[in-house]
Formats: sequence, C-alpha cells, structure tokens
Amino acid sequence: MTVSFFEELTGELKPRILFLAKGDTVFKQKDNVINIFHIQSGKMQLIRNTIDGTSIILHTGQQGETIAEASLFASHYHCSAVATSACEIHAINKQVLLQYLEKNPKKMVKLLTIFARQVRDLRAINEIKNIRSANERILTFIRNNVNDNKEMILDSSLKDIAYKIGLTHETFYRELRKLEDSKVISKNEESIRLT
Repeated sequence: MTVSFFEELTGELKPRILFLAKGDTVFKQKDNVINIFHIQSGKMQLIRNTIDGTSIILHTGQQGETIAEASLFASHYHCSAVATSACEIHAINKQVLLQYLEKNPKKMVKLLTIFARQVRDLRAINEIKNIRSANERILTFIRNNVNDNKEMILDSSLKDIAYKIGLTHETFYRELRKLEDSKVISKNEESIRLT
C-alpha cells in the first residue's frame, strides 16, 4: 500500500490528532488560519456564508482528502468546516508546514502536483455540472474516472457522487438504473464498469 503525501507529513511533522463528533466545527469563516487538515476518517463540509446570510456548501471532504489547503497562503479561512459524521483529522500547523516545504523542494513539488490535480478535477466537475442531460452527466463523470479496465472504483457513496455532479440522489439512482438496463454500465458494491 502506498503512503500518501500527507501520511508522510504525519510521520515527519507530528500533526495534532483531533476526534470530532457529527456537527463539530473545526474552524469558522474569517478565523485566523493556523492549520490545514487531513481527513483520516469521516466526512466534513466546507460551508461559506454569503453577505445575505445564505450558507453554501462548497465541498464535502472525505477520507484521504485535505481541507483548508488554499488557506496555506491566506491569513483567514474563507469558509467554515463542519463534521458531517464522526471524524478523525490531522491538524498540520501552517507555519511549520511552510517552513518544511521551503527546506524540502521535492516535497513542495509533490504538494504542487496534488494541488494541480485538485484544480483539474474541480474544473472537470464544473464542466460536468453544465451538461443538461442527467444521463450524459453521469456517463461523462464515469468516463473521466475509469481506470485502464474501464472501471470506476467507488471510493465514496452513490449519494455523494450525485451531490458532487449536481444531481439529486433520486435522479442519479434512476439514471444509473437506466444505464444498467441498457447495458451501458454494470455496477456492484465496489465499482461501476463501462461495458
């Protein structure tokens, strides 16, 4: 099993380990940035409050993801982070991480690679959300995420995927069923395969 970049940092930077209950807030919008966070287990939502008081869910982070990485270069958090389930997260001090990266250019390049991949993935999701047909939206998402065996490993729930691509879970399930019935895909608990 490969060790992720942030797991490597855990060994080298000794982050603080936090255990959260559903509903716990890690940081609030406009708080001073102290840490970035790596989710070891559970899920967290990033929520931005607009000027008119509306709350917008920006992202749902899950196991293996980081949150507040953009805050590495900001003075204040631009959103709030709330646990949507029981979570274990690692808090990595921003200043310690920046000093570490300055002394370890190869690690900086690794981090830049991760950030570039995240930007690419976010742009792809935004493009997918602009597809009007639910069926085509789902197929495009699957095609963008299959491996060499034409298989998309399900590392998050179908409900989370529906949310990610801007569909209600009812519409998502119905369209998946149609794709299965027409033999465009086959699905099991672990993966969706293009046929």
